[in-house]
Amino acid sequence: MENSTYRLNFEKLCDKYFLGQLTTEPQQVFGGFLHRMYKIKTDKNQYAVKALNPQIMQRKTAMDNYIFSEKVANKAFQNGINALPAIISNGSCIHEVDGQYYLLFPWVQGKTLPTGIVDIERCKIIGIILANIHNTDFTQIIVNNKNEDFNESFIDWNEFALQGQQENLKWSTLLLENLTEFYNWEKLANSSSKLLMNNSIISHRDLDQKNVLWDENLVPIIIDWEAAGMTNPAQELIDVALYWSGFESGNLSKDAFCTMISNYRKHGGMIGDNWEDVLNSGFQGKLEWLAYNIRRSLRLECTDDTEQELGTIEALKTIQAIKDYANFIPLCTEWLTEIDSIDI
Repeated sequence: MENSTYRLNFEKLCDKYFLGQLTTEPQQVFGGFLHRMYKIKTDKNQYAVKALNPQIMQRKTAMDNYIFSEKVANKAFQNGINALPAIISNGSCIHEVDGQYYLLFPWVQGKTLPTGIVDIERCKIIGIILANIHNTDFTQIIVNNKNEDFNESFIDWNEFALQGQQENLKWSTLLLENLTEFYNWEKLANSSSKLLMNNSIISHRDLDQKNVLWDENLVPIIIDWEAAGMTNPAQELIDVALYWSGFESGNLSKDAFCTMISNYRKHGGMIGDNWEDVLNSGFQGKLEWLAYNIRRSLRLECTDDTEQELGTIEALKTIQAIKDYANFIPLCTEWLTEIDSIDI
């Protein structure tokens, strides 16, 4: 079995890819949930180094997915979107040292908007950017890469809950108390996603606050394109609007939510799907994220104790987030109906 723990060697990385000599100790940068990011300084430049999760890299599709996502980032950049693609060396965006894989980026100055802070001006800007991404022609990338097929998700939530209970993990009780709802949400997600699959585009798929850096002039830089792939545009729009309107922090702003969706439409974003199907399909990504974090929490798919603990924390947060999302759908439907009547 391949090694599933991080094996970091920044000196060897710098030497192999001619990055210069390290001048300070690498500094870990926190914020992401899948990989580990570091800032390194050399006598040539400063870099952001993403050490890719070894457990994820064992997946058969991982390497192709990361190469594909960087093609998307580069195409978006060429189309005028302020994306930050990875550095290419020897014809590849993937850098390898002793079996550990990395993505390298030039270090850029910028700050993310803190979680829970809602900024209407930024919502307007993100709405425009999302419309521009959705209107980018990624045809050549689709032609040269295998398209993603829709696969129904059938997760044994009961078995996960029982395993978590045996390990005395906090999320297990909450999952057991809501098993019927989870199977129902999964059913809704499968049926709705199947209806929406014929209207799919390539996009970022993770455009939340942590993946946008803002410079001092409020110019955004879109980072972390690793999740890029096929998605329904209206479903991603709802996700992004919820991210930026404070939903996850419990500080939801109707004004911010509606502003982003209206601005998206004003700048060429097209919505051609039934809102009920769109909202129900929104369960899919959330349920997949929960299942992944449960596997990490149960040590079925994690690299070390730190990641296991992160999985436990994220699983607990995600269960509550899914319940909150389900409760929000009726109100969200009202807001979307209002927007539709205004924008017509």
